[in-house]
Amino acid sequence: MKNEIIKPNKSSSKKSVFTPVLYLLLGIILAFKSNEAVTIMFYLLGILIIVYGIKNFIDYMRYKELAQYKKINLSVAIVSIIVGILLMVLAESIELGIRFVVGFFLIFFGVTRILNQISFNNYLNINLLSNIVLIILGVFSIFVSNAILVVVGWILIANALLLFWDYFKN
Repeated sequence: MKNEIIKPNKSSSKKSVFTPVLYLLLGIILAFKSNEAVTIMFYLLGILIIVYGIKNFIDYMRYKELAQYKKINLSVAIVSIIVGILLMVLAESIELGIRFVVGFFLIFFGVTRILNQISFNNYLNINLLSNIVLIILGVFSIFVSNAILVVVGWILIANALLLFWDYFKN
């Protein structure tokens, strides 16, 4: 069998401005409004679960004579609607909880790595700086905004700018 190298077709590699625009918008949202983005995500998730519950309820009502639809779809419908409502009502609390968990995890990870470095007398290197950054990101996550989503937002913004530059360069 002969191995061939497949070269991309110039016409199939047309660049779109849609991707960098999407990255830029998502990056700005995550960098500057990450708390609201997470809250909205839980609202949308709650709505989707409620719609799924309503669909199961309609299926139950339509096919309740059939054995496999007797009680399962009704139970799934009720549980789905309750979970969806809870997600919507508790969206802000869940977002805050996620921020605290991420923040405390980053602080814990940074402090334990610093303590390990100190115990081996190996604290005068670049790892100390990265561990201090982890602790700062943890504190930022607890008191301001989800640090990981903010970092992802800035990475998306940088990626969008690079894609714009590449798009307009050609």
